Amino acid sequence: MSALSVRATPAFALVGVALIGACGGDRPSGTPLSLEGLAFDTLYVLGVAEGETWEAFGGIWDIEASPDGKLAILDVEEPAIHVFDATGGHVGSIDRTGLDPGALDRPSGIAWSGERELLVWDPGSSWISSFEVRDARVDFTNQWRAFAFGETGFCATEESSYLSYFQDGQVVHKVGEGDSVRSFGPAPDVVGAETLGPELQEIAIEELTPSGLLCTTRGVLDVSFIQAQIRLHDFDGELIWGRDLESFTPVFVFTPDGMGLGRGFDQTNGSHLLRSVVPWGDSMVLVQHALRTQEVPDEGEIEVIESRLIRLDDGMEVERTRALPPILTAQGSRLYQVSTAPFPRVTVVEVSEP
Repeated sequence: MSALSVRATPAFALVGVALIGACGGDRPSGTPLSLEGLAFDTLYVLGVAEGETWEAFGGIWDIEASPDGKLAILDVEEPAIHVFDATGGHVGSIDRTGLDPGALDRPSGIAWSGERELLVWDPGSSWISSFEVRDARVDFTNQWRAFAFGETGFCATEESSYLSYFQDGQVVHKVGEGDSVRSFGPAPDVVGAETLGPELQEIAIEELTPSGLLCTTRGVLDVSFIQAQIRLHDFDGELIWGRDLESFTPVFVFTPDGMGLGRGFDQTNGSHLLRSVVPWGDSMVLVQHALRTQEVPDEGEIEVIESRLIRLDDGMEVERTRALPPILTAQGSRLYQVSTAPFPRVTVVEVSEP
């Protein structure tokens, strides 16, 4: 996603979007500059009801596409990370568990730092691990310490990796080898925090201010998980622009019993809860929110996804729609969608204008 930790989503409904079978022809060079009238050509689907662990997923938490079309899938139930080539063929898996170098404990984020390097953020062991992806294998190469708490965004470039968590008033952190950290991005206000006591305020700020992260060609984009804030910093942390999303209903916090912390949602129109931050060519990004009326949706409830096309130059919203399904990452003209029913799977489509 986008370099955003993503929860497995319900089966998507295609409303107002054409889904057609693969029809050949010249492949589009990139994503169209509009969300209107898109056509989706299904290329392949990963995930079956029964099979090997790399065929039948337990719970898809994150997916990331490399510049040359490889796809990494983080399955939190194993835990394991499975890598596939641009045609859906299985390349290899990271499935050894434990605290030894190259093993997984509780991984929560993955990111490509190039065509052959896959990074894994594992808060269970507090390591960021690097793996080299070759044609038919995935090999551990290096790791460095990274400490973070609560909800965490993760993205990477060829030179650096970035995490989002609250520390000393900042929520974006450039993490390098040798324990070096550079922090930037003041934490946004949490709606409702002023009604809490000091201890609960501290917990609310720590848990609810991190952002989903996307490393773009122009810098690091951070989008608050539950507030309206969206910002772009350069790779050294200097603010390029920052603004609040328009027509946005934030999640708020409250204490139901004077001791615990709860999240509140608009029960009529729904509150915006970040679902994904996806590259849309080199000049824009697609930001998707789920409109949630309660913490846990009722069984069978149709999820409402609001998609915004944001211009990277200045953060202005170009277009908005509720006609797109959840899209968790993109590469060129390919979009990657995740569904859970009747079993977890990834559908890879190519997008074009009719």
